[in-house]
Amino acid sequence: MSRALRFGAHEVHKGPLAGGLHVATRQYQRFFSELTYLHLYLDNRLMPTEPEDVAMFGVLANLANLLEHGCEELIQHSGTRQRNAKDQQFVTRISNGYVSFKSKYDWLIARSLVTQDQWDVMEEIRRLRNIYVHARPRARRLRHNYRGFPLLSQRSIRRMFVEVEVVLRAMRAKAGKKRLKWATVPPGYASEQRWSAKYVRALEI
Repeated sequence: MSRALRFGAHEVHKGPLAGGLHVATRQYQRFFSELTYLHLYLDNRLMPTEPEDVAMFGVLANLANLLEHGCEELIQHSGTRQRNAKDQQFVTRISNGYVSFKSKYDWLIARSLVTQDQWDVMEEIRRLRNIYVHARPRARRLRHNYRGFPLLSQRSIRRMFVEVEVVLRAMRAKAGKKRLKWATVPPGYASEQRWSAKYVRALEI
């Protein structure tokens, strides 16, 4: 994960064009323009949504996916070491079929592989993601909270990112995985933006 896995203007490292930039093709640009137009149409006409809600939806989806992947790594690491046939069957189900996100972190807390606070963070992210996924057209915006405070606030955003990062690090450590080079918050960002000292320490240790 040394760079963003994004189709765009990356440097070319091999071949006669080495040193130049790989630019998206016209076909891709046309596709992306159309996708963006239709996305904005849905947001502005059929499902009126404020820009910050659109961004929050994307954030919650990404954080939930990161946490679910972390759960799977820890379950795989711990489940394969269990002689319990039921636990091994659960690991197999994750590999070969569908297992809900909640079932995964419920499995972890039942075996004391995550703490109650870590479970609470994952439950809150899952709950909020589902609210956004199942949103319906409304004349008024619904107000949501993250662990008791308004979700659409700088206070909650910072707390959410720090708490998710701490949970991810704890699960990766128990799964015997190395820490990722890129955290959920870019290196140095928290200190540059003068986040609270508690958050900076949690992210940059």
